[in-house]
Amino acid sequence: MQAIDSFLKHFFEPHGSISCFVLAYSGGMDSSVLLHAMQGLGLPLRAVHVNHHLQPECGQWQQHCHDVCQACGVAFTALDAPVEKVPQQSLEESARTARYRHLLEQVGPQDALVSAHHQDDLAETLLLQLLRGAGPAGLAAMGTERMHEGRRHLRPLLGFSRAQLRGYAHHHALAWIEDPSNDSLQFDRNYLRLEVMPRLAQRWPGATHTLSRAAGLQAEAMQCLQALADLDLQAAATCHDHILDIVPLQRLDAVRLKNALRGWIRAHGQQVPGKKMLEHIAQDLVYKEDQDTAAMQRWADGEVRRYRNQLYLLNPALQHDPGQVLRWSIDRPLVIRSLNRVLHHSDLQHFGVVVPRGVTELTVQFRTGGERFKPAGQKHHRSLKNLFQEGNIPPWERDRIPLLYHEDKLISVLGYWNAASH
Repeated sequence: MQAIDSFLKHFFEPHGSISCFVLAYSGGMDSSVLLHAMQGLGLPLRAVHVNHHLQPECGQWQQHCHDVCQACGVAFTALDAPVEKVPQQSLEESARTARYRHLLEQVGPQDALVSAHHQDDLAETLLLQLLRGAGPAGLAAMGTERMHEGRRHLRPLLGFSRAQLRGYAHHHALAWIEDPSNDSLQFDRNYLRLEVMPRLAQRWPGATHTLSRAAGLQAEAMQCLQALADLDLQAAATCHDHILDIVPLQRLDAVRLKNALRGWIRAHGQQVPGKKMLEHIAQDLVYKEDQDTAAMQRWADGEVRRYRNQLYLLNPALQHDPGQVLRWSIDRPLVIRSLNRVLHHSDLQHFGVVVPRGVTELTVQFRTGGERFKPAGQKHHRSLKNLFQEGNIPPWERDRIPLLYHEDKLISVLGYWNAASH
Protein backbone atom coordinates (compact mmCIF):
# COMPACT_ATOMS: atom_id res chain seq x y z
CA MET A 1 0.00 0.00 0.00
CA GLN A 2 2.92 2.30 0.73
CA ALA A 3 4.10 1.79 -2.86
CA ILE A 4 1.04 3.57 -4.24
CA ASP A 5 1.15 6.43 -1.71
CA SER A 6 4.89 6.90 -2.17
CA PHE A 7 4.66 6.83 -5.95
CA LEU A 8 1.82 9.34 -6.07
CA LYS A 9 3.68 11.69 -3.75
CA HIS A 10 6.63 11.77 -6.17
CA PHE A 11 4.33 11.84 -9.22
CA PHE A 12 2.52 15.01 -8.14
CA GLU A 13 5.58 16.89 -6.86
CA PRO A 14 6.43 18.43 -10.29
CA HIS A 15 2.82 19.59 -10.65
CA GLY A 16 2.83 22.18 -7.90
CA SER A 17 1.63 24.90 -10.29
CA ILE A 18 -1.70 23.14 -10.88
CA SER A 19 -4.53 25.17 -9.34
CA CYS A 20 -6.90 22.23 -8.97
CA PHE A 21 -6.85 18.54 -9.80
CA VAL A 22 -10.24 17.59 -11.27
CA LEU A 23 -10.73 13.90 -10.51
CA ALA A 24 -13.01 11.83 -12.77
CA TYR A 25 -14.86 10.07 -9.94
CA SER A 26 -17.20 7.27 -10.96
CA GLY A 27 -17.40 5.80 -7.47
CA GLY A 28 -15.83 2.55 -8.67
CA MET A 29 -12.85 0.94 -7.02
CA ASP A 30 -10.19 2.58 -9.19
CA SER A 31 -11.32 6.18 -8.78
CA SER A 32 -12.10 5.55 -5.08
CA VAL A 33 -8.49 4.52 -4.52
CA LEU A 34 -7.20 7.60 -6.33
CA LEU A 35 -9.58 9.90 -4.44
CA HIS A 36 -8.44 8.48 -1.09
CA ALA A 37 -4.74 8.68 -1.97
CA MET A 38 -4.86 12.21 -3.40
CA GLN A 39 -6.94 13.49 -0.50
CA GLY A 40 -4.38 12.01 1.87
CA LEU A 41 -1.63 13.96 0.10
CA GLY A 42 -3.49 17.22 0.70
CA LEU A 43 -3.67 18.13 -2.99
CA PRO A 44 -6.09 20.81 -4.25
CA LEU A 45 -8.79 18.41 -5.35
CA ARG A 46 -12.31 18.42 -6.78
CA ALA A 47 -14.23 15.27 -7.67
CA VAL A 48 -16.56 15.29 -10.69
CA HIS A 49 -19.12 12.53 -11.17
CA VAL A 50 -20.71 12.14 -14.63
CA ASN A 51 -24.14 10.50 -14.49
CA HIS A 52 -25.09 8.91 -17.83
CA HIS A 53 -28.42 7.56 -16.48
CA LEU A 54 -27.76 4.18 -18.10
CA GLN A 55 -28.55 2.09 -15.00
CA PRO A 56 -31.51 2.17 -12.56
CA GLU A 57 -29.04 2.61 -9.70
CA CYS A 58 -27.42 5.76 -11.14
CA GLY A 59 -29.11 8.03 -8.60
CA GLN A 60 -27.85 5.89 -5.72
CA TRP A 61 -24.33 5.87 -7.15
CA GLN A 62 -24.33 9.66 -7.44
CA GLN A 63 -25.48 9.96 -3.83
CA HIS A 64 -22.75 7.55 -2.72
CA CYS A 65 -20.10 9.70 -4.46
CA HIS A 66 -21.53 12.83 -2.85
CA ASP A 67 -21.49 11.25 0.62
CA VAL A 68 -17.91 9.96 0.29
CA CYS A 69 -16.64 13.37 -0.81
CA GLN A 70 -18.54 15.15 1.94
CA ALA A 71 -17.10 12.78 4.54
CA CYS A 72 -13.51 13.39 3.46
CA GLY A 73 -13.90 17.13 2.75
CA VAL A 74 -13.44 17.02 -1.03
CA ALA A 75 -15.44 19.37 -3.24
CA PHE A 76 -17.93 17.44 -5.35
CA THR A 77 -19.74 18.16 -8.63
CA ALA A 78 -22.32 15.92 -10.29
CA LEU A 79 -23.05 16.30 -14.00
CA ASP A 80 -26.05 14.96 -15.89
CA ALA A 81 -24.93 13.51 -19.24
CA PRO A 82 -27.57 11.31 -20.88
CA VAL A 83 -26.00 9.33 -23.73
CA GLU A 84 -27.27 9.67 -27.27
CA LYS A 85 -26.44 6.72 -29.51
CA VAL A 86 -24.28 7.84 -32.42
CA PRO A 87 -24.45 5.93 -35.73
CA GLN A 88 -21.49 3.59 -36.30
CA GLN A 89 -20.38 4.05 -32.68
CA SER A 90 -20.89 1.66 -29.75
CA LEU A 91 -22.82 2.76 -26.69
CA GLU A 92 -19.69 2.57 -24.55
CA GLU A 93 -17.80 4.76 -27.03
CA SER A 94 -20.68 7.26 -27.11
CA ALA A 95 -20.67 7.36 -23.31
CA ARG A 96 -16.91 7.81 -23.20
CA THR A 97 -17.06 10.71 -25.68
CA ALA A 98 -19.83 12.41 -23.71
CA ARG A 99 -18.02 11.83 -20.43
CA TYR A 100 -14.77 13.43 -21.56
CA ARG A 101 -16.61 16.37 -23.09
CA HIS A 102 -18.36 17.11 -19.80
CA LEU A 103 -15.25 16.50 -17.70
CA LEU A 104 -13.05 18.79 -19.79
CA GLU A 105 -15.61 21.57 -19.45
CA GLN A 106 -14.87 21.47 -15.71
CA VAL A 107 -11.10 21.86 -16.17
CA GLY A 108 -9.72 25.40 -16.16
CA PRO A 109 -6.54 26.51 -17.99
CA GLN A 110 -4.47 26.10 -14.81
CA ASP A 111 -6.17 22.84 -13.75
CA ALA A 112 -5.58 19.22 -14.69
CA LEU A 113 -7.96 16.35 -15.26
CA VAL A 114 -6.96 13.21 -13.33
CA SER A 115 -8.32 9.74 -14.07
CA ALA A 116 -7.68 6.37 -12.42
CA HIS A 117 -6.72 4.29 -15.46
CA HIS A 118 -4.36 1.49 -14.45
CA GLN A 119 -2.10 -1.12 -16.02
CA ASP A 120 -4.93 -3.53 -16.90
CA ASP A 121 -6.83 -0.71 -18.63
CA LEU A 122 -3.70 0.04 -20.63
CA ALA A 123 -3.28 -3.59 -21.75
CA GLU A 124 -6.96 -3.93 -22.66
CA THR A 125 -6.89 -0.69 -24.65
CA LEU A 126 -3.83 -1.88 -26.58
CA LEU A 127 -5.62 -5.11 -27.56
CA LEU A 128 -8.77 -3.21 -28.55
CA GLN A 129 -6.77 -0.89 -30.75
CA LEU A 130 -4.95 -3.82 -32.36
CA LEU A 131 -8.28 -5.43 -33.20
CA ARG A 132 -9.41 -2.14 -34.75
CA GLY A 133 -6.32 -2.01 -36.93
CA ALA A 134 -4.91 1.09 -35.26
CA GLY A 135 -1.49 2.54 -35.96
CA PRO A 136 1.12 3.80 -33.48
CA ALA A 137 -1.11 6.63 -32.20
CA GLY A 138 -3.82 4.16 -31.23
CA LEU A 139 -1.40 1.52 -29.98
CA ALA A 140 0.27 4.08 -27.72
CA ALA A 141 -3.09 3.73 -25.95
CA MET A 142 -2.62 6.03 -22.96
CA GLY A 143 0.10 8.09 -21.37
CA THR A 144 0.65 9.27 -17.82
CA GLU A 145 0.45 12.87 -19.06
CA ARG A 146 -1.25 14.10 -22.23
CA MET A 147 -2.83 17.26 -23.53
CA HIS A 148 -6.49 16.74 -24.38
CA GLU A 149 -8.27 19.59 -26.17
CA GLY A 150 -5.90 22.09 -24.61
CA ARG A 151 -6.23 20.69 -21.10
CA ARG A 152 -3.73 18.58 -19.18
CA HIS A 153 -4.82 14.99 -18.48
CA LEU A 154 -2.93 12.96 -15.88
CA ARG A 155 -3.16 9.18 -15.37
CA PRO A 156 -0.92 8.51 -12.35
CA LEU A 157 -1.93 4.87 -11.76
CA LEU A 158 -0.85 3.36 -15.09
CA GLY A 159 2.04 1.55 -13.41
CA PHE A 160 -0.24 -0.35 -11.01
CA SER A 161 -2.41 -3.39 -11.68
CA ARG A 162 -6.06 -3.80 -10.83
CA ALA A 163 -5.04 -6.34 -8.17
CA GLN A 164 -2.73 -3.82 -6.50
CA LEU A 165 -5.50 -1.21 -6.40
CA ARG A 166 -7.90 -3.75 -4.95
CA GLY A 167 -5.37 -4.55 -2.23
CA TYR A 168 -5.10 -0.83 -1.41
CA ALA A 169 -8.90 -0.51 -1.27
CA HIS A 170 -9.27 -3.45 1.10
CA HIS A 171 -6.38 -2.28 3.29
CA HIS A 172 -8.04 1.11 3.79
CA ALA A 173 -11.56 -0.38 4.03
CA LEU A 174 -12.82 1.77 1.18
CA ALA A 175 -16.42 1.51 -0.01
CA TRP A 176 -17.04 1.58 -3.75
CA ILE A 177 -19.66 0.94 -6.41
CA GLU A 178 -19.84 -2.27 -8.43
CA ASP A 179 -21.45 -1.47 -11.78
CA PRO A 180 -23.32 -4.60 -12.99
CA SER A 181 -22.73 -3.56 -16.61
CA ASN A 182 -19.05 -4.37 -16.04
CA ASP A 183 -20.06 -8.04 -16.16
CA SER A 184 -21.89 -7.77 -19.48
CA LEU A 185 -20.06 -9.47 -22.34
CA GLN A 186 -21.85 -7.35 -24.95
CA PHE A 187 -19.23 -4.64 -24.40
CA ASP A 188 -15.89 -5.26 -26.12
CA ARG A 189 -13.74 -4.13 -23.20
CA ASN A 190 -15.64 -6.36 -20.76
CA TYR A 191 -15.22 -9.32 -23.09
CA LEU A 192 -11.48 -8.77 -23.19
CA ARG A 193 -11.25 -8.32 -19.43
CA LEU A 194 -13.46 -11.27 -18.48
CA GLU A 195 -12.75 -13.80 -21.24
CA VAL A 196 -9.51 -13.01 -23.04
CA MET A 197 -7.16 -11.56 -20.44
CA PRO A 198 -7.55 -14.45 -17.94
CA ARG A 199 -6.65 -16.94 -20.68
CA LEU A 200 -3.63 -14.88 -21.70
CA ALA A 201 -2.53 -14.66 -18.07
CA GLN A 202 -2.77 -18.45 -17.71
CA ARG A 203 -0.40 -18.98 -20.60
CA TRP A 204 1.72 -15.85 -20.12
CA PRO A 205 1.52 -14.73 -16.46
CA GLY A 206 3.20 -11.41 -17.22
CA ALA A 207 0.93 -10.58 -20.17
CA THR A 208 -0.59 -7.45 -18.65
CA HIS A 209 2.79 -5.97 -17.80
CA THR A 210 4.22 -6.96 -21.20
CA LEU A 211 1.35 -5.41 -23.11
CA SER A 212 1.68 -2.23 -21.06
CA ARG A 213 5.37 -2.09 -21.93
CA ALA A 214 4.52 -2.54 -25.61
CA ALA A 215 2.13 0.41 -25.38
CA GLY A 216 4.93 2.47 -23.87
CA LEU A 217 7.24 1.58 -26.76
CA GLN A 218 4.53 2.59 -29.21
CA ALA A 219 4.26 5.91 -27.40
CA GLU A 220 8.00 6.47 -27.92
CA ALA A 221 7.66 5.59 -31.60
CA MET A 222 4.75 8.00 -31.83
CA GLN A 223 6.90 10.80 -30.45
CA CYS A 224 9.43 10.18 -33.23
CA LEU A 225 6.70 10.12 -35.89
CA GLN A 226 5.24 13.35 -34.54
CA ALA A 227 8.66 15.02 -34.59
CA LEU A 228 9.06 14.00 -38.25
CA ALA A 229 5.56 15.26 -39.04
CA ASP A 230 6.39 18.59 -37.39
CA LEU A 231 9.46 18.99 -39.64
CA ASP A 232 7.49 18.21 -42.80
CA LEU A 233 4.62 20.49 -41.79
CA GLN A 234 7.04 23.31 -41.03
CA ALA A 235 8.40 23.02 -44.59
CA ALA A 236 4.85 23.31 -45.96
CA ALA A 237 3.61 25.99 -43.55
CA THR A 238 1.82 29.15 -44.65
CA CYS A 239 0.70 32.15 -42.62
CA HIS A 240 -2.43 30.17 -41.64
CA ASP A 241 -1.98 26.97 -39.63
CA HIS A 242 -4.98 25.32 -41.34
CA ILE A 243 -3.45 25.87 -44.81
CA LEU A 244 -0.43 24.05 -46.22
CA ASP A 245 1.61 24.60 -49.37
CA ILE A 246 1.13 21.67 -51.75
CA VAL A 247 4.59 21.71 -53.38
CA PRO A 248 6.69 20.65 -50.32
CA LEU A 249 4.10 17.94 -49.56
CA GLN A 250 4.41 16.56 -53.10
CA ARG A 251 8.11 15.91 -52.48
CA LEU A 252 7.26 13.44 -49.69
CA ASP A 253 6.70 9.77 -50.38
CA ALA A 254 3.23 8.39 -49.62
CA VAL A 255 4.11 6.97 -46.18
CA ARG A 256 5.76 10.15 -44.98
CA LEU A 257 2.98 12.31 -46.45
CA LYS A 258 0.28 10.36 -44.60
CA ASN A 259 2.28 10.73 -41.38
CA ALA A 260 2.42 14.50 -41.92
CA LEU A 261 -1.33 14.63 -42.63
CA ARG A 262 -2.07 12.70 -39.42
CA GLY A 263 0.05 15.13 -37.42
CA TRP A 264 -1.63 18.14 -39.06
CA ILE A 265 -5.15 16.87 -38.41
CA ARG A 266 -4.33 15.75 -34.87
CA ALA A 267 -2.80 19.14 -34.03
CA HIS A 268 -6.16 20.77 -34.82
CA GLY A 269 -7.97 18.52 -32.36
CA GLN A 270 -9.83 16.62 -35.07
CA GLN A 271 -10.28 12.86 -35.24
CA VAL A 272 -7.76 11.45 -37.73
CA PRO A 273 -9.59 9.61 -40.53
CA GLY A 274 -8.84 6.05 -41.51
CA LYS A 275 -6.24 4.66 -43.89
CA LYS A 276 -8.42 4.84 -47.01
CA MET A 277 -9.38 8.46 -46.46
CA LEU A 278 -5.75 9.48 -45.95
CA GLU A 279 -4.84 7.69 -49.17
CA HIS A 280 -7.60 9.58 -51.02
CA ILE A 281 -6.31 12.89 -49.63
CA ALA A 282 -2.78 12.01 -50.73
CA GLN A 283 -3.66 10.78 -54.23
CA ASP A 284 -6.63 13.00 -55.14
CA LEU A 285 -5.60 16.26 -53.49
CA VAL A 286 -1.83 16.37 -52.99
CA TYR A 287 -0.24 14.36 -55.79
CA LYS A 288 -2.83 15.18 -58.46
CA GLU A 289 -1.54 17.73 -60.95
CA ASP A 290 -4.84 19.57 -61.46
CA GLN A 291 -3.85 22.96 -60.12
CA ASP A 292 -7.09 24.94 -59.95
CA THR A 293 -9.97 22.78 -58.80
CA ALA A 294 -11.79 22.92 -55.49
CA ALA A 295 -11.25 19.19 -54.85
CA MET A 296 -12.34 17.92 -51.44
CA GLN A 297 -12.34 14.85 -49.18
CA ARG A 298 -14.69 14.77 -46.20
CA TRP A 299 -15.11 12.53 -43.15
CA ALA A 300 -17.30 12.80 -40.06
CA ASP A 301 -14.98 15.11 -38.13
CA GLY A 302 -13.56 17.33 -40.84
CA GLU A 303 -12.68 17.92 -44.45
CA VAL A 304 -9.60 18.68 -46.55
CA ARG A 305 -9.85 20.83 -49.68
CA ARG A 306 -7.38 21.94 -52.31
CA TYR A 307 -7.32 25.25 -54.12
CA ARG A 308 -4.49 26.83 -56.10
CA ASN A 309 -1.65 24.71 -54.75
CA GLN A 310 -2.81 24.98 -51.18
CA LEU A 311 -4.35 22.38 -48.89
CA TYR A 312 -7.06 23.50 -46.44
CA LEU A 313 -8.12 21.67 -43.26
CA LEU A 314 -11.66 22.65 -42.28
CA ASN A 315 -14.45 21.74 -39.92
CA PRO A 316 -17.55 20.38 -41.64
CA ALA A 317 -19.58 23.37 -42.81
CA LEU A 318 -23.14 23.95 -41.65
CA GLN A 319 -25.91 23.81 -44.22
CA HIS A 320 -26.16 27.27 -45.79
CA ASP A 321 -28.73 28.78 -48.13
CA PRO A 322 -27.12 31.62 -50.12
CA GLY A 323 -30.56 32.69 -51.30
CA GLN A 324 -31.63 33.88 -47.85
CA VAL A 325 -32.24 37.59 -47.26
CA LEU A 326 -31.83 38.98 -43.74
CA ARG A 327 -32.91 42.34 -42.34
CA TRP A 328 -30.37 43.82 -39.97
CA SER A 329 -31.19 46.61 -37.53
CA ILE A 330 -27.60 47.65 -37.10
CA ASP A 331 -28.05 48.74 -33.50
CA ARG A 332 -28.70 45.08 -32.62
CA PRO A 333 -26.64 41.92 -33.20
CA LEU A 334 -27.65 39.80 -36.19
CA VAL A 335 -27.32 36.04 -35.72
CA ILE A 336 -26.53 34.15 -38.95
CA ARG A 337 -27.04 30.56 -37.85
CA SER A 338 -25.89 28.95 -41.10
CA LEU A 339 -22.49 30.63 -40.66
CA ASN A 340 -22.36 30.24 -36.88
CA ARG A 341 -21.64 33.97 -36.88
CA VAL A 342 -23.01 37.11 -35.25
CA LEU A 343 -22.73 40.54 -36.87
CA HIS A 344 -22.36 43.54 -34.56
CA HIS A 345 -22.37 47.27 -35.22
CA SER A 346 -18.67 47.26 -34.32
CA ASP A 347 -18.01 45.05 -37.38
CA LEU A 348 -19.03 47.96 -39.60
CA GLN A 349 -16.42 50.19 -37.97
CA HIS A 350 -13.80 47.43 -37.94
CA PHE A 351 -14.14 46.81 -41.69
CA GLY A 352 -14.52 50.46 -42.59
CA VAL A 353 -18.08 50.21 -43.92
CA VAL A 354 -19.59 53.64 -44.55
CA VAL A 355 -23.29 53.58 -43.73
CA PRO A 356 -25.32 56.55 -45.06
CA ARG A 357 -26.23 59.05 -42.38
CA GLY A 358 -29.46 58.23 -40.57
CA VAL A 359 -29.63 54.64 -41.88
CA THR A 360 -30.49 52.13 -39.15
CA GLU A 361 -31.24 49.04 -41.23
CA LEU A 362 -29.28 47.11 -43.85
CA THR A 363 -30.06 44.00 -45.85
CA VAL A 364 -27.68 41.04 -45.64
CA GLN A 365 -27.54 38.76 -48.67
CA PHE A 366 -25.09 36.28 -50.15
CA ARG A 367 -23.62 35.66 -53.57
CA THR A 368 -25.92 33.74 -55.89
CA GLY A 369 -24.27 34.79 -59.18
CA GLY A 370 -24.18 37.84 -61.44
CA GLU A 371 -23.46 40.45 -58.75
CA ARG A 372 -21.41 43.48 -59.83
CA PHE A 373 -19.62 45.92 -57.59
CA LYS A 374 -17.38 48.98 -57.75
CA PRO A 375 -14.82 48.73 -54.94
CA ALA A 376 -13.34 51.87 -53.41
CA GLY A 377 -10.23 52.93 -55.29
CA GLN A 378 -11.27 51.29 -58.58
CA LYS A 379 -12.69 53.03 -61.65
CA HIS A 380 -15.12 50.44 -62.93
CA HIS A 381 -17.71 47.97 -61.72
CA ARG A 382 -16.44 44.41 -61.48
CA SER A 383 -18.18 41.08 -61.17
CA LEU A 384 -17.86 39.49 -57.72
CA LYS A 385 -16.75 36.32 -59.46
CA ASN A 386 -13.67 38.07 -60.88
CA LEU A 387 -12.95 39.88 -57.63
CA PHE A 388 -13.06 36.62 -55.69
CA GLN A 389 -10.78 34.91 -58.21
CA GLU A 390 -8.25 37.73 -58.12
CA GLY A 391 -8.48 37.83 -54.33
CA ASN A 392 -7.59 34.12 -54.17
CA ILE A 393 -10.74 33.44 -52.13
CA PRO A 394 -11.55 29.70 -52.19
CA PRO A 395 -14.80 28.85 -54.02
CA TRP A 396 -16.42 27.21 -50.96
CA GLU A 397 -16.13 30.49 -49.01
CA ARG A 398 -17.60 32.80 -51.66
CA ASP A 399 -21.30 32.26 -51.03
CA ARG A 400 -20.77 32.51 -47.25
CA ILE A 401 -19.43 36.08 -47.24
CA PRO A 402 -22.08 38.59 -46.07
CA LEU A 403 -23.02 41.15 -48.70
CA LEU A 404 -24.41 44.37 -47.18
CA TYR A 405 -27.05 46.24 -49.13
CA HIS A 406 -28.76 49.59 -48.62
CA GLU A 407 -31.78 50.24 -50.81
CA ASP A 408 -30.72 47.48 -53.24
CA LYS A 409 -27.22 48.91 -53.57
CA LEU A 410 -24.30 46.68 -52.57
CA ILE A 411 -22.21 48.76 -50.19
CA SER A 412 -19.85 46.11 -48.78
CA VAL A 413 -18.51 42.62 -49.36
CA LEU A 414 -17.95 42.42 -45.63
CA GLY A 415 -14.32 41.97 -44.67
CA TYR A 416 -13.00 42.29 -48.24
CA TRP A 417 -14.18 45.36 -50.20
CA ASN A 418 -16.33 48.40 -49.56
CA ALA A 419 -18.16 50.34 -52.26
CA ALA A 420 -16.68 53.44 -53.79
CA SER A 421 -18.36 56.58 -52.49
CA HIS A 422 -20.13 58.86 -54.94
